Amino acid sequence: MVDLKEKLFSSVGAAVLILGAGGAASVAGASTAEAQALWDRDRNVSVTQRPRPEYDALGARAGAFIYRPSLTLGVELNDNIFATATNEETDSILILNPAVTVDTTWSRHAFNAYANVNRKLYNDFTDESTTDYALGAGGRLDIRRSTSLNGSISQSRGTEPRTSAGAAGFAAEPIRFDNKTFSIGGQHTFNRLRLRAGYDFAETDYEDARLIGGGVASQDFRDQDTHRYTVRADYAISPDTALFVRYRYNDRDFHLAPPAVLNNRDSDGYTIDGGVEFDLGGLARGEIGLGYTEQTYVSAAFPKVEGFSFDGLVEWFPTQLTTLTFTARRAIEDSGIAASAGFLGTSLAAQLDHELLRNVILTGRVDYANDDYEGIDREDERWGATAQATYLVNRNLGLTASYSYLDQTSAGIDAANAFSVNRVMFSAVIQY
Repeated sequence: MVDLKEKLFSSVGAAVLILGAGGAASVAGASTAEAQALWDRDRNVSVTQRPRPEYDALGARAGAFIYRPSLTLGVELNDNIFATATNEETDSILILNPAVTVDTTWSRHAFNAYANVNRKLYNDFTDESTTDYALGAGGRLDIRRSTSLNGSISQSRGTEPRTSAGAAGFAAEPIRFDNKTFSIGGQHTFNRLRLRAGYDFAETDYEDARLIGGGVASQDFRDQDTHRYTVRADYAISPDTALFVRYRYNDRDFHLAPPAVLNNRDSDGYTIDGGVEFDLGGLARGEIGLGYTEQTYVSAAFPKVEGFSFDGLVEWFPTQLTTLTFTARRAIEDSGIAASAGFLGTSLAAQLDHELLRNVILTGRVDYANDDYEGIDREDERWGATAQATYLVNRNLGLTASYSYLDQTSAGIDAANAFSVNRVMFSAVIQY
């Protein structure tokens, strides 16, 4: 019986040869304008992306740069702030989120930067209060009309949610972490054939967790450097549709190794898939990829994780005032649990955005996720729902009200606690 991976590699290899031959044959037969038209797939615009000149912030212009500062003020009511199965605690949370973005107005090339701070102040459980931040910059260099390079860099400090799988549910205070990222990539178009390649680096450093009732749970075993490499080829079969094949390789290098930790958590893996990208004018647009994913660990204590993978995002436009968005993903993720190196995670979501009035947008969303852990007997299942209304008062002020619900169940000998969380939030965004 032919191995599944061999089938996939054979199929992808054949597809690459076909794409390469088709691209070479089309070079002489298509003009620059025709080639550009093949890749012009921005005919559809979703409700949330639609320009609203009378409500869009103008920003402050300085030469070729536009600065857009904003301030979000909000209050959240949460009926289970520790995500526990019993003895739920309720609290109100004040949210302060100043931010600024910078963009350029160049006709060629591009540069952007951002900085924001997210402060959460708990009314009763003040030890839960946190201050996170993020800043970064990125850009694109247009070498030729058909060739470009891009890159980005960022640094952030975040807080692990109480709903996460690791020690967050047992910690006396929220677990903090720092994250640094760097990426570089490029693309080149040969008429019907477009080639893309990129490299991403991320360094994550977790703080230790001080436990409820005393003691400390070290989180150093989670600190890691992650390297990701991606190559992709797209072949346009029409101005509306392109077929693609993609290979993504990752190398996860953890900072601690035995004897500092019991097992070496280093691993490497890949995802190979193929699919279709489309933009059907006035009807739908999106991208769907199906393939195979595998992650192999250095330590024999952690079994190999493998299975089918998929990545998909489809936007459907039943009317000009309504957008339905469907997303799906199945991939191998790192685990925050010492006894398990990783899990196969599946997530599905459907979101409806409706423009009730030019300045009133209604949103409804349903989410589902399943995390199947390797090395331990545990499987988590989560359901979520959100309802939201946004009112754009003018170009400088927007108001939002939302309600969200999250429910988690867990099965197996190593199952986590089940819980449900209800959140109500009101916010105002002041922007210039």
